[in-house]
Amino acid sequence: IQALDKVPAETIRFEVPIGKRIRYKTLVFTVKACETTNPDAPLPQAAAYLVVESQRLALPGHNPPPSKQVNKGWMYATAPGLHPFEHPVYDAWLLGCRGNPAPSPEPPPSSAPAKPAG
Repeated sequence: IQALDKVPAETIRFEVPIGKRIRYKTLVFTVKACETTNPDAPLPQAAAYLVVESQRLALPGHNPPPSKQVNKGWMYATAPGLHPFEHPVYDAWLLGCRGNPAPSPEPPPSSAPAKPAG
């Protein structure tokens, strides 16, 4: 995910593992699912189902204040305007999904005769 704080025009890129809550300033991001089409496709597509909450930082010695959900739904890396994150101070958009892709199958042995070294 890439996020922008509009006030100082500061951007940051960060990873949000599926099911984990990751804080960026007063926002808390939770990715529920992240899917990618075949990376070998002409235009690989990535989509993630995100829940974004707003939660002020806790004062020392106090419990954190309750969070408020500000956005939830699918976000698409190639079409960030399709389901945009709208917030007066921050912007955020999906860059892609990471994972352990399945290993590529070994290419079949060539049936062409080998050329002699020369």
